[in-house]
Amino acid sequence: MLLSFVAILPVLFEIFVPAIDDRLDNILNYVHSQIDADDLYNCVQTRETSEKYKQLQQTLNGMVDEFELFYLYIVFTRDTLMINVISATSQAERDRGETNMPLLDSSEAYPYEEIQKYNKVMEQSDIMFFEEDSEWGAAYTGCKPLANSSGKNYALICADISIVSLHNTVNSYVFYNVMLTIILGLLFGLILIVWLRHNITGPILALEKSARRFAEKSRNHKDPTELVFDTPNIHTGNEVESLARAISQMSDDMRKYILSIMSAEEKIKSAQETAADMTLLAYKDALTHVGSKIAYDRAIRALEKEISENKIPFAIAMIDLNNLKNINDGYGHSNGNSYIYGACQIICSIFRHSPVFRIGGDEFVVILKNTDYDNRAELINQTKQKFSETESDNSREPWERFSAAVGIAEYRSGDSVDMVFKNADKDMYENKMSMKKKN
Repeated sequence: MLLSFVAILPVLFEIFVPAIDDRLDNILNYVHSQIDADDLYNCVQTRETSEKYKQLQQTLNGMVDEFELFYLYIVFTRDTLMINVISATSQAERDRGETNMPLLDSSEAYPYEEIQKYNKVMEQSDIMFFEEDSEWGAAYTGCKPLANSSGKNYALICADISIVSLHNTVNSYVFYNVMLTIILGLLFGLILIVWLRHNITGPILALEKSARRFAEKSRNHKDPTELVFDTPNIHTGNEVESLARAISQMSDDMRKYILSIMSAEEKIKSAQETAADMTLLAYKDALTHVGSKIAYDRAIRALEKEISENKIPFAIAMIDLNNLKNINDGYGHSNGNSYIYGACQIICSIFRHSPVFRIGGDEFVVILKNTDYDNRAELINQTKQKFSETESDNSREPWERFSAAVGIAEYRSGDSVDMVFKNADKDMYENKMSMKKKN
């Protein structure tokens, strides 16, 4: 019995660790999607923070509390040096009066072994996971390299989850089961000793009958709440009476033990469902509810596969909102968000049969296939006309006068998906320049 409880340990860790890996993977990819890599790289080079840097700081501060992270940070590491680029500050830390760590802060000294571990991640292209111990406690860390537009890795996005509580929970769980097994063994041994001592007297016979009834109920009932031991009316004032009470307590403990096992299974199931929900969340833009940058990257991979299999043609529409910065600066980010959301509704209403993705703050991409591909010219004209109408409607609030530059490119034999995207972006840029000349 003891060996069976010990065997549960690796099983529990096999269940929890992949869920934690998935959670960190989603968090790191989401943070990566929120970063303007070149802007942050410029901040590192100039040692001066930008507006996007400040927005990223607010995003990280919110995420460290929302996802109950130990730490969430971006570091620059080379050789024997590791310097903070940006680090999230939790609400609890801010309540204590702590402020955000400054850009390129090197006040904290990191052990050489730890720096080498981070250097190794800098050489990779994928996310790496590892455990580490520090003066703040044990943590399970996920790191993702961050590269600028030239493809150079210049920093690491890192997220830490405390594993102390996880280890304590598993250890306590196993210890409780082992101790309960030992207690049950001792109680059964005590039953045998008392039975031998009293030579099957009346109280022992009554106790035996109650135990038999309990065993029968145990075999016939699947609901652990019904496993109640009917204690016989024994008042011998000796070990027999104590044994009757002990068995009654034992049945209660067994029932609680079974319920705890069922509860643990529910928690494991809930953890798996949470990990699945977070995966789905990563594929949806939080503001507009259309596809996120991660979802767009996934769609691109699917298109590349379709190209290799000579499947149906497609086109890519690029839509870039105008005046977003003016709305944010003049009327606040709340109205700026309303501007983005309203413009997205226009896009979705026109391209009802095509997937829409928000790949940047003011950038949307639509992948046109089937009937939308066949009607692409008409849909693009509708889009331009609709945005022109709302922009020129002076009865609307400024953040409701939506304006956007629109471009489209069709797939031609021999093109890559990236070439189609760049052609659509070029067409959109030409449309934007034409709109500026008219104004």
